[in-house]
Amino acid sequence: MTQSNRPIEPPDKSHMKAIFTPLNIGFTLVVIVLAGVAFFFLWQRRHQPIVSEDENKAVSISVPVIPVVKKTLFRQDQLPGEIEAYQDVLIYPKVPGFIKEIKVDRGSLVKKGDLLVSMYAPEYLAKRHEFVAKVEGAKAALAAEESQLQDLKAELEKERANLLADQSTYQRVYAASLVPGVIADNDVVQWSQTVNVDRQAVNSSIKKVNAKDHAVQMRRAEVDAMVKAFESFADFASYLQIYAPFDGYVTERKMHVGSFVGPDGTGAYPPICRLQQLDLLRIVAPVPEPLTEGVVLGNEVEFSVSAFPDQRFKGTIARISNSLDKETRTMPVELNFLNPKFKIVPGMFTKIYWPSRRRETSLFVPLSAVVSTPLNTFVCKVADDRVQWVSVKKGEIMNDLVEVFGDLKEGDLVAQNGSEELQNQSRVKPISKPLKVGSAASDH
Repeated sequence: MTQSNRPIEPPDKSHMKAIFTPLNIGFTLVVIVLAGVAFFFLWQRRHQPIVSEDENKAVSISVPVIPVVKKTLFRQDQLPGEIEAYQDVLIYPKVPGFIKEIKVDRGSLVKKGDLLVSMYAPEYLAKRHEFVAKVEGAKAALAAEESQLQDLKAELEKERANLLADQSTYQRVYAASLVPGVIADNDVVQWSQTVNVDRQAVNSSIKKVNAKDHAVQMRRAEVDAMVKAFESFADFASYLQIYAPFDGYVTERKMHVGSFVGPDGTGAYPPICRLQQLDLLRIVAPVPEPLTEGVVLGNEVEFSVSAFPDQRFKGTIARISNSLDKETRTMPVELNFLNPKFKIVPGMFTKIYWPSRRRETSLFVPLSAVVSTPLNTFVCKVADDRVQWVSVKKGEIMNDLVEVFGDLKEGDLVAQNGSEELQNQSRVKPISKPLKVGSAASDH
């Protein structure tokens, strides 16, 4: 290709002059200014409230509020209970033997001291006869020892008399021997030896008497011990007669005439019968841990039984265990119930209408006022037309009210219907509502 030698012409700038006319430049400036103004208003709207303070007052929502009240917790809770006999005894004999006679059966009403069972124990009788023979033999041996002691004492007295007589003769012979030629010296020596022999005989007899006396004392102590042992053993005869330990009702009978029974209560021998006191019953109530503060001795508590569903009975708080069951977190409390006609019996299913109360007052709000979330439990307190979330801990419920513990005081206003929609620090228009409570509530 050959390059043309045509000269290069300069570009045509006429169309550029047409674009940058004064009219176009003015229009562009106007658009830029409008865009800047629009951006300014958008930025201001982004960083300022949509409405002014006055407008916010004009459009704030109305919220029904109720006062926080101070009351004493009092309500009735239904608790399952157990009915037990006031006294409940399984009758076992103290000694083994055969039943000779049973004077009671299931359903028998007995008084304290009534004879329940008579027993026969042949082994006991054989041992008793053997013991009697041993005691009598020991007493006979004691009598023989005492007789021998008396013989030794008599012999001692005789020897003492001989000693005195011989001493007297020796003294006269000795006095006469002082006169020469009256008494031979050999006679004096013989009487002196006779006195020494008598003295030795007396000393020997004294030793024999002391030894025999000691033997008699030992034998007497042995006999006394055997007699006391026999008397103690003889007391077992009273165990063959079994008497009622208290006024009661025979609810079970396990054994019959001729049955062999024993004192072992571990299952080797069944009990003869079972005696329960039914004119006074124990009503056992498992009181939950939060309600134990209100347990007061002497207070009356109502209960009902399935056998008489239309009636309520009253028991009196008589015993408090003062110890919680670790598994159920309840404290057993016993009521006394007088039951002279045996209308209620142990084992009946019962409902206890437990009066739950606190000894001190606490703050209450309606159930609807408390908001519970996974992170917090609070009420919407309203003060100076603003909402304030106050964290609380819920307590017991009384009618339509619930105990609350937190930074509240009596008379504070809270939203009747608490909700997360009532934002913290948001402005509202409070409308006071009267607090309605049930008749069971007790005002402070």
